[in-house]
Amino acid sequence: MQRAEQIQSLHQSFTRLEKFFNQLMRQQFACCSVTVQQWYTLKALMNGPQTMNELAAEVALHQSTMTRIVEKLVKQGFATKSRKAANQRTVEIRITASGKEICMAMDKQCAQMTADLLDLLPRERRTYAVEALEMFTNLLDPADEAFQQVLRNCCNYNCTQGDEK
Repeated sequence: MQRAEQIQSLHQSFTRLEKFFNQLMRQQFACCSVTVQQWYTLKALMNGPQTMNELAAEVALHQSTMTRIVEKLVKQGFATKSRKAANQRTVEIRITASGKEICMAMDKQCAQMTADLLDLLPRERRTYAVEALEMFTNLLDPADEAFQQVLRNCCNYNCTQGDEK
């Protein structure tokens, strides 16, 4: 397979993976009282209290979106907000016991869904598939300089024509 074909195939695979995995996640969460984004937020809070800025960065969402998600989690009793003693302007978000409970239950359901998907692969290809996906996941680490360069390059393309500026 030539490089251009590899690029096209990988691009199509990423697009389909994102679309289909999001569909699976939405279906998985349809019977629950949290959305996928709320679950990501709860998972981030399992590591300890965070400010709104820290949480938005961790979950990779805009702060205004994160604010709406946190407000819903607070109303549902899955998170609390408080002002930091050292700086009253800074809001700190914490997960509650019921938030931990639902987060762990969703983790368990997602782990089962992942196991079911893995079982669909031929046994001799499973390790290869997992390692390949882990390699791409590691490339997409926002803390990595190479990833940051890819992000900066994203702005060099004209979305309407596909040409470089």
